[in-house]
Amino acid sequence: MFQRLTDWLNRRTRGRFLEALQVEVTSRCTNRCVMCPRTVLAERWPEIDLSWDAFERTARAFPYARHVHLQGWGEPLLHPRLLDMVATAKAAGCRVGLTTNGMGLEPDTAKSLLDLGLDLLSISVAGATRDIHEGIRVGSDFSQILENVRQFLSFRAGRPSGGPKVELSYLMTWTNIAELPRAVDLAASLGVDELYAINLDYVVTPAHDRLRLFGCPDLREGAIRTLEEARRRARRVGLAFRSYPLDLEEAAICEAHPTKILFVSCEGWVSPCTYLTLPGQADIPRRFQGRQVSVPVVRFGNVREKDFGEIWDCQAYQAFRQQFLRRETEAAARALVAATGDAGCEADLPLPPEPCLTCYKLYGV
Repeated sequence: MFQRLTDWLNRRTRGRFLEALQVEVTSRCTNRCVMCPRTVLAERWPEIDLSWDAFERTARAFPYARHVHLQGWGEPLLHPRLLDMVATAKAAGCRVGLTTNGMGLEPDTAKSLLDLGLDLLSISVAGATRDIHEGIRVGSDFSQILENVRQFLSFRAGRPSGGPKVELSYLMTWTNIAELPRAVDLAASLGVDELYAINLDYVVTPAHDRLRLFGCPDLREGAIRTLEEARRRARRVGLAFRSYPLDLEEAAICEAHPTKILFVSCEGWVSPCTYLTLPGQADIPRRFQGRQVSVPVVRFGNVREKDFGEIWDCQAYQAFRQQFLRRETEAAARALVAATGDAGCEADLPLPPEPCLTCYKLYGV
């Protein structure tokens, strides 16, 4: 069974074998969020929109993907042809989503997204009050974002389809975790479908390190109490709520799932995920477990130069995915053994690709 699974995942197949294809449509943004690499690396950060030619070449892979998500290190609503991109992905039979800071969700744009049948809209927030949110997401206007969300939901209410799903994505830091229960109340009052609390999982500088909430024993007890209060409030108001773990635990494969998901950057590069490439950079600076590290970007080809199938099937990309497939297979085998009551094996899983060893996503947060 495991060999069949490995064989299936390790070769090109017919049908939609990709869970998702994430497309970074721009590296530009209206905000200067304190935790964002584009703020930290501003002096060498290029302002790039994905060219239409590169997008069309990327779109050749849409028939292989179930979901297309238009988001990367920039604000997707800034791309002048974003609506055309949504329409193209929908025409290919994909579910389509995007993540936005909410500032560009103006009436005409909102109505067009609804007309096109967008499936998922996620709006990023970092507080339940203006001062806290704008102190982290510098350059945003919290009141305007809330008004844009209310307006979008009112437009949605007049549509027979009932879609898209609308989520608030709440970035958890030690400076704003106390507002999370209030954010639940805010989300419920807006009428969104879900609130989910995420970690600051890409840490670039010591200042970022001091912001993170996960993996901090002295903050854990208070954060757990706050999360429990947020869950109680969510149950009381009937709001879907989920949060990411605060404790590090190595996973067989990270949430970015590089055997089933891939990322195309605004420059046209194909990478396993957003955490392994940055616009205009040759390396990825990181803070990991209190130390500064740097790993080379991981790119397997450019859609402007090569066909998607050629990139997906190249030896280097196959080898990268194979390392995770071995980990998945071994973890699944151990789970089956444990289910039989056997003590199982305590040996370490096969190593992941080296650039992933210092990525917090591999540790479940």
